[in-house]
Amino acid sequence: MIWGIVKRVMEIFDFGIGWVGETEEYLFIEALRSECAQRGLRFLVVNERSVARVAEQIRKNKVKISFFLDLASETTDLGDKFTRFVYRLKDSGSRVVADPDQARFAADKSITHFNLEKAGLSVPYTIVIRNWEPTRRLSEEEKQSLGLPFVIKPASGYAQKGVKIIRKRLSLREIAEARTFSPGDNFLLQQFVEPEILGQDPAWFRVIYLFGETVMCWWNTATGVYRQVTLRDFDDFNLAPLARIAAEIAGITGIEWFSCEIARDKKNSRFTVIDYMNDQFDISSQTQHSAGVPDDVLIFLAQRLVEKAWRHVKGGYPLFRRAIWFTRMKLRDEDA
Repeated sequence: MIWGIVKRVMEIFDFGIGWVGETEEYLFIEALRSECAQRGLRFLVVNERSVARVAEQIRKNKVKISFFLDLASETTDLGDKFTRFVYRLKDSGSRVVADPDQARFAADKSITHFNLEKAGLSVPYTIVIRNWEPTRRLSEEEKQSLGLPFVIKPASGYAQKGVKIIRKRLSLREIAEARTFSPGDNFLLQQFVEPEILGQDPAWFRVIYLFGETVMCWWNTATGVYRQVTLRDFDDFNLAPLARIAAEIAGITGIEWFSCEIARDKKNSRFTVIDYMNDQFDISSQTQHSAGVPDDVLIFLAQRLVEKAWRHVKGGYPLFRRAIWFTRMKLRDEDA
């Protein structure tokens, strides 16, 4: 009698993304799916309905995800199901972007602030209030250095959540309100930076970094509206430091994909890092709401990420390259 040998076949997905939104009908996700299809890569969305099942399949070696973009985990919460999922992925040999250990510490502004400052990057004057000293009173010297207005923000906050601008003197009530957003967190009191005006725009930028490549956008703090930097902007206003600063943040934090906010300070004309590192920034598009990322930027980022995944899957190709990407110039009618 001949016995057949049953081999366990592992299902392999080349590119996975963690997602907690109610719908997957996002331009960015559809662009990722399309790019993967063009390159012959298998694509998988892991959402709240499927995360437990996929985690169990990975544990049993039935599923492997080669390259995974984490847009779902609460990196500072080790009890979060998506956080545990990305650690399971990391332990199974997947390339997780961003690495959960590096993201966990880099997301804490009370740590990253001092690392950036030590590296010589310009950051606002900041006082860190530790979670065990919520009633700490500022010295007169600290008050003078902080000035008015100033910003209070949780150390592990994101997407402007918990951020408050103090225009009069700080009271314990404001500290208490900040603590209600993120109980047990450290929080920062940070000098308010007023940007220079370059041309007709405040010199406030959101820079997106992706494996050494950068996309720079003007960002309106009042409306949240993006506009991609052009080559002419880059030359006219000497914006090269934006790319250098983003690369230095990447080197300091070890994060391969993130956005940061950088402003050119009106007081000293220095490019100053305001929001240090967001590895899970909002990927909604401008067609969804006006404060979304420009559609062509999202499509471009999806193309570059899928190329990185393809290189990782094929092996032997470097994932990092130095490049600055600008919006395509539109021809005038007379040039067409």
